Amino acid sequence: MQNKEAQKLIDLLDAIEDGVVVINSDYTIEHMNIAVVNILGEGKGQKCYQVINRLDEVCPDCKLTEVIEQGKTVNRDYYIRRLDKTFALKEIPFQNPDATVSKLTIYRDITPVKKREKALRASEQDYKSLFEHVACGVFISSKEGKFLDANHALLDMLGYPNKEEFFKINLAKDLWLKPEDRQKFQQLIEQNGRVIDYEAYFKRKEGTPIPFLLTSHVRYDEHGNILGYEGLNVDQSQRKKMEKELEETRMQLLQAEKMASLGKLAAGVAHQLNNPLGGIILLTKLVMEEYSLEEKAKADLKRVLKDAERCRDTVKELLEFSRQTHYLMKPCDINQAISRTLFLLENQSLFQNIDIKKDLAPSLPPVRADVQQLNHLFMNIILNSAEAMDGNGNLTVRTHALPNSKHISIEISDTGPGIPPDTLPQIFEPFFTTKEEGKGTGLGLSLAYGIVENHEGSIRATSQTGQGTKFTIELPIETTRRKGDKSGEGI
Repeated sequence: MQNKEAQKLIDLLDAIEDGVVVINSDYTIEHMNIAVVNILGEGKGQKCYQVINRLDEVCPDCKLTEVIEQGKTVNRDYYIRRLDKTFALKEIPFQNPDATVSKLTIYRDITPVKKREKALRASEQDYKSLFEHVACGVFISSKEGKFLDANHALLDMLGYPNKEEFFKINLAKDLWLKPEDRQKFQQLIEQNGRVIDYEAYFKRKEGTPIPFLLTSHVRYDEHGNILGYEGLNVDQSQRKKMEKELEETRMQLLQAEKMASLGKLAAGVAHQLNNPLGGIILLTKLVMEEYSLEEKAKADLKRVLKDAERCRDTVKELLEFSRQTHYLMKPCDINQAISRTLFLLENQSLFQNIDIKKDLAPSLPPVRADVQQLNHLFMNIILNSAEAMDGNGNLTVRTHALPNSKHISIEISDTGPGIPPDTLPQIFEPFFTTKEEGKGTGLGLSLAYGIVENHEGSIRATSQTGQGTKFTIELPIETTRRKGDKSGEGI
């Protein structure tokens, strides 16, 4: 009868898909069902550690004593190295017919599950690593306007030291420069489910604006309700800076091309006018000297002479503008050139109520330049600033060597009314002037531009209405003596 019951039990165990092993108290395998034999191989009558792990002594993590002597049921995951498989074990005390106790262990193969869990953990780790180390800013935010997560790149871009402080900010109030831009962003993303390359300005912690390119999509819950948004922010500061520099370069090239064309025209016009103007001036002087004229006639001739001489001066400026004058290039002391120009101007009536401040860096290296042209350059700009201030204000002239550069910078700034933004791009154009008729030819700054360009330098003006104007001139430092240059110590 007992044999029949034992056989029924064996048949029952063999019918189970999971592996079943019965081990007695001296580690001997009493029974293995078919499923576990297929896994471990036949081992009935052998020691369990020899069959399972191919060891010569008891496995270090064996639970037989706990199960048999303490009557505990143990559930655990168990990796068998030789099989490269992981099993979920259920180890329970099993009472034999002779009242002895053995350990019954059920083996369930969970290797595929463990591999999926490992792959998932690796994927999560990769995601976290990508999230934290990608160069652009990554974020997860709520619909109400709070950050739920963000990587350190975004914190660094916006100037926040840690996530705790960052997560407290209100997006609409503390992040978006213009709250209406966020409203538009929300409308677009909730309408389309995503937004690609949305341009906007954010605010750094200290309040300075920073341009961003935002790509994001909506996060939904299981019912399709919008939880918030997640996406990428790309800092556009460098791109904006490059675009500005490219635009400035393009404008400089256009200006240079325009100046070259107008220079040729100016040279032709100047040569055509020189001879008749010389004749007018000469004949007018002869008439005034050789004839007895009424005072009214003399006054009229003086007016003719004055206007003719004014035209002659304009022609002279045209010739200089068109570069028909000879340039004597040699090493020059910029500070000395500026000081000489200021010495000639500061005692004139126009400068009586102007406070001139010189901030000239000592021991500047010389520049390769034409002394007279430098004087003309500085005089034009300084006179322009003095006239803009209407003879009352502060004029500052500053020089310094540019760091990590082979150029010297000269800054001439005033406290005048400034130049309107729509006028600023035109100030170096020939014949452009905002002065009253008869008070300016519009060639002064054009001439200055031409002189600087001929010296392989650059000139630019920055201004804000009501806050004055600053002219910045950069000239290359003299590094080598060129063949044919005149020797000299400068001015």
